[in-house]
Amino acid sequence: MVKRILVWVFFIVLGGSGIVAAQDAPASEGRRFAVDSVVGYQDYVTHDAAPWPAQYVFDAFTTVEIRPHWQVSFRPKLWRTRGAWRFLIDQLSVQKEFRKGSNWRIEAGRFPVPLGLGMTENRADLNAGMIWWHRPYYSPLPFYGADVPRLSLISAVYPTGLAANTSARHWDARAAVVDRSPIEFWYEPVGVARRPNAILAGGVSPWQGFRVGLGGAWGQFAAPTASRAGLRYAMINVEGEYAFGYSKVSGEWTRDWIETSAGDRRPRGWTLQWQQTVSPRMFVHSRVSVLQSPELSRTSPSTVTDRTFQSVDTTFGYRLTTGFTVRVGHTAMKSWTVPVVDQQAGVSLMWTNRWW
Repeated sequence: MVKRILVWVFFIVLGGSGIVAAQDAPASEGRRFAVDSVVGYQDYVTHDAAPWPAQYVFDAFTTVEIRPHWQVSFRPKLWRTRGAWRFLIDQLSVQKEFRKGSNWRIEAGRFPVPLGLGMTENRADLNAGMIWWHRPYYSPLPFYGADVPRLSLISAVYPTGLAANTSARHWDARAAVVDRSPIEFWYEPVGVARRPNAILAGGVSPWQGFRVGLGGAWGQFAAPTASRAGLRYAMINVEGEYAFGYSKVSGEWTRDWIETSAGDRRPRGWTLQWQQTVSPRMFVHSRVSVLQSPELSRTSPSTVTDRTFQSVDTTFGYRLTTGFTVRVGHTAMKSWTVPVVDQQAGVSLMWTNRWW
């Protein structure tokens, strides 16, 4: 209890400092150096009073312009999840921007996998939900066999590779070659051989506020046993968003084809979310995710059972200042193998600031 009171005091102080900074900071454009920081706290209570370790995140995205049209991006993150602290480097890349017929950006290094709606919102200040992430990106699929590592339908991975992005007024396209597949579980295993994976994606925007995108990935994901050099997969992802007035509706659908020694697996799932701005300070948000996947039994003879994961996250948010937001939310979630719906209520505190 004392720790949680200290957390609230900490965020109140940050909120006050944010007001002062907003009043004193001069307007500037064309910054050569910028740091966008996010500090977040999140806690839940479940209907059966089961313990839920509080989560904290310290996320800093730094960009440095080393010469005209060239910049370096660096994003370290300290994250406490499931009671354990993890230090991550989500991005460390060099980017070159230029115009030749359309707008181009070439990026090399470590960067977010360029596929999926959830990756565009995979930061606490960009995600309007009580949960800071889209659940499919951090939820493992059921057991597929001893030769298959932990996988997700679509995952929040930050691979190393080379990417090219181009866009015009009504369309965008991107291609990448990376060393991690977008179905590998988000937490990177140690000592696993990496193999090239290809990603192609693009979208059209017929009018302002509306976009539809299509993307795909294919290659190999590393197997945890020495008996297999690698296992093949393919993914297709469709996403879209529509913003009108003070509302925004967005969603995506994903289907995978995954090779295993016990046969091919074809998980699929979708997410649909809605956000409504009630006033300059208040907003509400709701996100529904449904995943379907087969599960291989761990007994002999083996059997395959169809499983379903479902979640509904509802959030009410209030912006005390431009940088400090309080969110309260409710979650109804049914995991893969438990028939009972888990009811959860939580609170989230988040502070953001641009330092330079």
